[in-house]
Amino acid sequence: MASNPLNLEQTIQFIELLRLLKPALRWHQMSYDSEPLKALPSDYHDFLRDALNVTDDVCLDAWAYIGDVAWQRDLTATEQQAARAKYIHLFLQHGIRRGIGLYSFESPHRVCIDERCARPLHSDPTATRGRDLISPIRVPITVFTKQFGPVPDYSTSRYCPHCHTRYYPNYFVHSEATLRTYYPSETIQFMQISGHFYLDRAVAEMFATMQVNAWTSNTNCAKIYNESLKDRDISPFLPPDWKYTFDLDVQKVWNAFFIHGLLLDHQGHRVLEVPHDATQKDRFKDALLARNKRVAGPGRDEWNHACAGCCWYTQDEGNNWGLSLPRALLVADFLFSGMVRSCVTDGITIGRPCCREHDCLNPLPTVKHRYCDKHHTKDRLCVVKDCENEKEEGWRTCAVPEHRALEEYRNLQNKAMFQLKRRLERLKVSHPHTTAPSAAGGAGSSVVGDEADDEGDADGVEGTGADEDEDVEIDRDGVCPDKPASGNTNPRARFGRRRTHNDELCVGSCGVILGRATFYGSEAPNGVREFWKQMFPTQNSLPQVLWHDNNCRIVAMLRKDEDTYFQKCALPVDVFHFKCKHKESDIECGIYCNPYSYPDLRTPEGEWRFNSSAAEQTNAWYGGFQAIVQEMAAERYDFFLDEMVRRRNIDTINVLRGRGKNPHYIPREILLS
Repeated sequence: MASNPLNLEQTIQFIELLRLLKPALRWHQMSYDSEPLKALPSDYHDFLRDALNVTDDVCLDAWAYIGDVAWQRDLTATEQQAARAKYIHLFLQHGIRRGIGLYSFESPHRVCIDERCARPLHSDPTATRGRDLISPIRVPITVFTKQFGPVPDYSTSRYCPHCHTRYYPNYFVHSEATLRTYYPSETIQFMQISGHFYLDRAVAEMFATMQVNAWTSNTNCAKIYNESLKDRDISPFLPPDWKYTFDLDVQKVWNAFFIHGLLLDHQGHRVLEVPHDATQKDRFKDALLARNKRVAGPGRDEWNHACAGCCWYTQDEGNNWGLSLPRALLVADFLFSGMVRSCVTDGITIGRPCCREHDCLNPLPTVKHRYCDKHHTKDRLCVVKDCENEKEEGWRTCAVPEHRALEEYRNLQNKAMFQLKRRLERLKVSHPHTTAPSAAGGAGSSVVGDEADDEGDADGVEGTGADEDEDVEIDRDGVCPDKPASGNTNPRARFGRRRTHNDELCVGSCGVILGRATFYGSEAPNGVREFWKQMFPTQNSLPQVLWHDNNCRIVAMLRKDEDTYFQKCALPVDVFHFKCKHKESDIECGIYCNPYSYPDLRTPEGEWRFNSSAAEQTNAWYGGFQAIVQEMAAERYDFFLDEMVRRRNIDTINVLRGRGKNPHYIPREILLS
């Protein structure tokens, strides 16, 4: 043909649209073919014709005249983003009804990655070529983007006929396998959060940042997205009859959080594999448990952290490096090696549902159960303490009048307005999970007029903050907040689910969190001892100073048990508690736990060298998550809080670096030797 049938503006649009479409168009040719298509597929031709508002002949001529120019190079990531913003309305108007989306998600692989599927070349049988993927299956989806809000699109999977593996945009699955294997984390920008929904990982990262810095619940994350990130200029172009909702709800935000967290955890060196034929609730459970187990104790990223805020080097008069201990604590005149590392341990009242059997560590079948599988038969018994009678149908107590009266009183209290106030005071929740009048049902149904996707019934959705099944003790005088000094004489009933007692944090005096653990029954001295031994599994890994507000009882227990594991540690009570909470008449506490007994804990100017309140200050942040985690299953609870700790540590270390504290790592092999 003699000339370009398009004007300048149309020519630019044609080239930019073709370059946006090129990744999808390349699936219409063999993987090894890099030349432009001889002709556009009919649906793409019709899309370009309507987008440019030209005739069929003009569109055909334009492809023949400038198709090669458009095909010569690919758009950069920045150019792609700009082109999508420029032409999104054309895709919504003319592309979606033809199966052409703004993103059109496909597998990152054009050929099967199993080398055994490669075929020999006809021209050279000693050389091989990857086997092209075939049999595309395209499904409609909703994509929650950061740039445009929610948009309709399509996801396509393809199949290797030799090894029977199907490749999806985020992962691949063998037809006879039970696992889905994810591609490397860095290649996934949009993650599938449930069957027909994808979410930009930049949105998931934004939500996580909101959570760690402002305790934003996932209910409010969904609400903020739906009200703030939906583009009002794009909304009129969204198809009103699209099968899958454009509203983000709390369960999708939870799915995104855990998938994004696992992808980050597997970035660079590990492959994420999860069950394929499972509900969304159960699919990632084992992966969450594996990560939780790995980061417990020495597995946490900052476990071997050191900096000028939590460590100090000193020499005595004989040029020996070490911490000056009270004579009573020295073993054969032992002095620590040069570095003195200071950590603070403290508990925070935050928890999740657990088995009502005291100190039982078994997980609940669901968070609504009161007993684990091992102790489930006890749920048949009357809830009055020490009563072995079975409860009557429709009641939680037996037929004994005194026991039934407790339940009737409890039911009466539950109906009273003052009960709501008492619950709120007991929970001491400073950050409610939602500002909406009612959080029931989330921000909209997941699917309009179709299947319920693959989410299933998931644990981990935030509770209401005033759970009717809360753990509460009642006797005939009412609620029993504490054990009376005179002892218990009245029958007492324990209604609802038990919750874990507290979480224990071990924090460097600089503010970096070295570890955390959940305590079930109480914050007893032996529990703290076992926590420390798990945290620091060798004596070389023990910090030289371990602060705790109850160290006097811990030291007494260690001396009674002749436990020498901590003999090279100073175990002082933090400065505030020693001054305000401990009796001067307690001689052993004064000898072994008085921070003034350790001259090297003070500077020559008389100031304290280390911050002994670091854990309590961190607890103020950590406690803000109570309203978010109070209804979580165990594996989700641990994963969520570990991820929040990881992110806070990153921020803390950046602050320490900016203050010249020289954050660094002690070699793990030295600490674990």
